[in-house]
Amino acid sequence: MDGLRYDRICRSCAKPVKMFFWGLIALWGMAVTPEALAQTYDFDEGIEVLAQGLISRNKDALKDKKIAVFGIIESKSKKKWEISSHIEDGIVDVLVNSGYTVIERRRIDDVIKKEIKKTTELWFDEAQVARFGKLVGADIVVTGRYVKWGRTMLRISIRAINVSKGKIVAVNKVKILTDRIADLLKPEEGVKPPVSVPEKPSPASKTKSKDSQPGDYPGGYPQENQSEQLAPPAPQMGYYCCDQFGNRRCQLVQPLPVGSSCFCFGQGYGYVCQ
Repeated sequence: MDGLRYDRICRSCAKPVKMFFWGLIALWGMAVTPEALAQTYDFDEGIEVLAQGLISRNKDALKDKKIAVFGIIESKSKKKWEISSHIEDGIVDVLVNSGYTVIERRRIDDVIKKEIKKTTELWFDEAQVARFGKLVGADIVVTGRYVKWGRTMLRISIRAINVSKGKIVAVNKVKILTDRIADLLKPEEGVKPPVSVPEKPSPASKTKSKDSQPGDYPGGYPQENQSEQLAPPAPQMGYYCCDQFGNRRCQLVQPLPVGSSCFCFGQGYGYVCQ
């Protein structure tokens, strides 16, 4: 009887002990691996997951639509880093391979250079992106942002925006490892501005009033006016050769500058006079 009673007591204690044991394991797993549910991918695999997840969010919104992918920028600086084009190209590859119609990048780049210029801080604004989407002939624009997430991860968030309605129709985000893309996590090298060539002053700009002063023109008068103002007057011409007292000795064959040396036959050298 005592053995039977002991066996019943052990069986009744076994279930609570097992539950307590598995509870400890669960708590340990949550404490040690908080990122277990937030998977981090390598770059290529992460972009694949990112784009496929966007498609799966709302297939009907993207079906039979012209899609443009552009304006994916770094969140804090609001500028394109070198990784931006790689993210955009990866998303385009997934969309094309999945049978969607994607607008050629050259067309997008032409419109961006012509229209957007310095307004990249508005990339993530739905209305602004929709307006640029219309310019490139898109029905849907896929854009987004990314930011460094800790020391070894990059968090990328993208969204699909309906151009005609200016509304978000699908979103997705993913974390990727940065070990292989560390060299691309920096701003794109800026294009050097063209050297400006000063325009030649028009005839009207050369004309100045009697009351105008050098301070009326930035840096003084135009160069042509300065040369005209500083040029020496034309020398006076004389037709006679005179002695040192101004008495004419002979007439010159051709006029010479007054004061220059001259010679009269039989009378010697003298000076040109009028």
